[in-house]
Amino acid sequence: MTAPHSADQPLDDLDQAILDQLAAVLTRLDPPPPDLDDRVRLVLALDDVDRDVARLREEHLVGAVRGTERTRTLTFDAESRTVMITIVDRPDGLVRIDGWLAPGAAVRVELRHPAPDPSQTVESDASGRFVLDGVPHGLAQVVVHPARGEHAPQVVTPALTL
Repeated sequence: MTAPHSADQPLDDLDQAILDQLAAVLTRLDPPPPDLDDRVRLVLALDDVDRDVARLREEHLVGAVRGTERTRTLTFDAESRTVMITIVDRPDGLVRIDGWLAPGAAVRVELRHPAPDPSQTVESDASGRFVLDGVPHGLAQVVVHPARGEHAPQVVTPALTL
């Protein structure tokens, strides 16, 4: 009779073969999202640790508003600020993002894309409204920078697909 394996023994060839088969089955049944690598790189590219991470509170898909344009609204809550954005599909294949910040303030709003694509930056008005137009579809992240002289963290949304 063979002695049973204990948890502190190294893996043998049979153990490794079983684990490889299990990994293959799990990958087929529940594959990782196709943009997982880009999402991880986008988060890892953040170079400042003083950030307030916003959480998605609600998402509404409005559907076709003007012809074939599709609209959805996302609201993100952070400790220091709320970010609401409306994403409208344009007929030319790009999107328009209308955004509002609460509390309102004239601040820099950055739309980050995975490298090597450059970020897009706009200034919100005093009421917190901003617009990013002609944005390509794909993975993005909104970063709201504090006002000059304000000692507050940046607000960062999770990665979202436009």
